[in-house]
Amino acid sequence: MISFTDDRLYAKGTCNVICSDVVTGDVLYQSNKVTTGSITPSVSLNEIRAGLSNPIATMIPSDSSLQVDFEAADFQIWAKAAQMGASISYGAPVQVCQIVTASGNSLSIDVSDGIPVAPFGYDEPFCFVQTVGAESKLMNDGVAYPISSAGVISDFAATDTTKYKVSYYVQKVGARKAVVSSFIDPKVVHFEAQIAVYSNRGGTSEGTRVGWIYYTIPYLKLQADATITGDQSNNDTTKISGQALAYDAGVVSDVCTDCDAATLAYLVYVPDDATKEILGIAVVGGAVSMAKSSTLQLRPYIVMADKSLVIPNDYSTGFSYEFSGITGTTVSTSGVISSGTTGGSGEATITYTVGEDTFTCPVNVTVTN
Repeated sequence: MISFTDDRLYAKGTCNVICSDVVTGDVLYQSNKVTTGSITPSVSLNEIRAGLSNPIATMIPSDSSLQVDFEAADFQIWAKAAQMGASISYGAPVQVCQIVTASGNSLSIDVSDGIPVAPFGYDEPFCFVQTVGAESKLMNDGVAYPISSAGVISDFAATDTTKYKVSYYVQKVGARKAVVSSFIDPKVVHFEAQIAVYSNRGGTSEGTRVGWIYYTIPYLKLQADATITGDQSNNDTTKISGQALAYDAGVVSDVCTDCDAATLAYLVYVPDDATKEILGIAVVGGAVSMAKSSTLQLRPYIVMADKSLVIPNDYSTGFSYEFSGITGTTVSTSGVISSGTTGGSGEATITYTVGEDTFTCPVNVTVTN
């Protein structure tokens, strides 16, 4: 039986997850403490049966989906809020306490560190009063007393010179809050996961890791998975779970098709040693022709291990150029040939360097009269 010698790759362990704003690209959430993670595609295959005995004539796909489920050990309030479509802001009311000594039958607190405010769910500020050094029974000290912005407590009969512990709410500037609406509409984010890839052969480091998988979902609709666990023996976790939404690029594609399908996700494998995937560089035809006193852009392709061709993003990064053979004709650092007033034949040499490897490609250049 035929077999091949391609490296066998094994993916295990999430290095990083990032959620970003789909418009600005700002990073909204990041964690490298992922404990579990999965990205699960699914599609319904609808049978069309026809003919004698009604066999399956074909199966037509529909209802494509991509489910994301990642869980991180660390807590992040943004993720909890985003799952429910809530935004984060500062200045939440927080309970504080102050020890005060009564002056006569009245009791008041010092408001220099913050005036009393109403807690969430109430319209007016209130406080609780407990006597320092005494037992505190719920039926006695569980009474909520009105407290003014000046710190004066109403409806409480204090004992002169007695110390009291007053608990009340103030606005803490650094306290973050998320307001969960009755209309829960989870946020849409740009999602990316980085997963480690190993081989049974040595990698670029001392171990066997040889690269990374990047799974990118342009539009991930979160799924309101915002449970907060107060378990005494199990810590709360942060979950990023959702469904991929169809993503249509904002620019015209460079491929002619009868029907452009939307994109759900991108799966990218990046080997640590990228040169193993490169065979060389080439210019289609190996020759170019141009008129006198004109310019022409050399357009080298990168030839990959599967014989496919990759068009570089630009012709400067990693590339260098030399030209010889025709007086007055030169080549720029970005591969633009500028011909002079003399015709003839010459040669441009393109060099591409990646890592420690170098690839070259000669190109015959003809300047016509």
